[in-house]
Amino acid sequence: MTTRLNRLTQAGCIVLLFMLFPGISLSQEQNGGPVAQQPENAAKPAPQDQASPGTAVTPEIQPQGQTEPQEGAVLPATEPTATAPAAAPAPPTAQYTIKQGDTLWDIANTFLKDPFLWPFIWKANPGITNPDLIYAGNNLSIPSMAPIERAMQAPVEAAPKEVAKEEAAPAQEPAPLESVASAQTTSPKPAPAAAPEEATQEEASGIIVPVEQPVPIIDKYSMLRAGFVNSVENEGAIVGAADSGKTIYGYDDVVYVKVNNMENVNIGDKYLIYAPLQKVRHPKTGKKYGRLIRGMGILQITAKDSSDVLTARITLSFDAIDKNELLTPYQEPALVYPPKGKRAKDISGYILEVADHHSINAQTDIVYLDKGSVDGVEPGDRFLVYARPEKKGFPRKKIGEVQVFLVKEHTATAVVTESREEMGRGNQIDFEQ
Repeated sequence: MTTRLNRLTQAGCIVLLFMLFPGISLSQEQNGGPVAQQPENAAKPAPQDQASPGTAVTPEIQPQGQTEPQEGAVLPATEPTATAPAAAPAPPTAQYTIKQGDTLWDIANTFLKDPFLWPFIWKANPGITNPDLIYAGNNLSIPSMAPIERAMQAPVEAAPKEVAKEEAAPAQEPAPLESVASAQTTSPKPAPAAAPEEATQEEASGIIVPVEQPVPIIDKYSMLRAGFVNSVENEGAIVGAADSGKTIYGYDDVVYVKVNNMENVNIGDKYLIYAPLQKVRHPKTGKKYGRLIRGMGILQITAKDSSDVLTARITLSFDAIDKNELLTPYQEPALVYPPKGKRAKDISGYILEVADHHSINAQTDIVYLDKGSVDGVEPGDRFLVYARPEKKGFPRKKIGEVQVFLVKEHTATAVVTESREEMGRGNQIDFEQ
């Protein structure tokens, strides 16, 4: 009896174990099974939320044929749909050691390929208080013009494509059109595609090159700097600067000005800064022609905080600007192009003055003539320049040509277009047909 009871008890225990076995297996599966013990010197992976910024996480390699990732594996990050543009690196600044005889004008011409950009070098070197006084052996920082060049070479944005009807967004009320240009961009029409064999190289690159582009006699900045010979036209003056420690001003400096009829001045108005230089007399007769007026820069009114003094910013400088430099309302110069047809005029005269009191032997130098609008001179007129005869009665010798780009009543400003020998004050000129 006892033996039978023991067997029944054993059988019940076995049945009970079989009933509990599925629950034990399920519990082990939910707990992820046993964890393999890692060696003590194995590197522990850092938690994902504690990873340092910018640290790449390498995903685990899936076994071949496995479609589902293993439990605990790190999934690769999906590629973002749009990324913010990386910040452009700061443009490099070159260093140059000043040599004997150097000027900011020459250094700008060498490094920036344009002498009129010398104010940028001055601005990058605040230790230079007077741009006319630079000393050999000192280091000079040459700013990079890369940001401007990148802006000039930036590609034009492509025109928006038409949205397919099945993908079009829900209709909305149209916004009011501000201009004809905005009206055209709302529904652009695709241009007919050209045959591949007919597309030129310029069309393929998206650049349209004009067949002929007229070239002006001189650019507008050279025109403004060249000036003229005339009576002084004083419409105002620079009376000081926001930086009281400065006595010479240049590009981007804030200055205080006084002008005539201040009630008529508005914020944003521009003035040409100019300096009256030496008095000019005729080289033969001694007649007075006024003063040589030289353009120094341009300023723009930025504030009217006082009824007596205005605040302005120098937006362009051709030379070092002193206190008490004069002002006149700025007018955008009209570019002058070579005349197409020949002109018949009987005009002879002399060179009144040359720039900076020196003899001229190079093209693009400036001369001032003793003939003006009352004598029939017009912008674009060309004059032959002759050397002074060695003796009376000797034939004249042609030494160059000049072309007029600015005309006053009794004088004209011209640029040297050809020079064979030195020319200067007192050389004879004849109109060239």
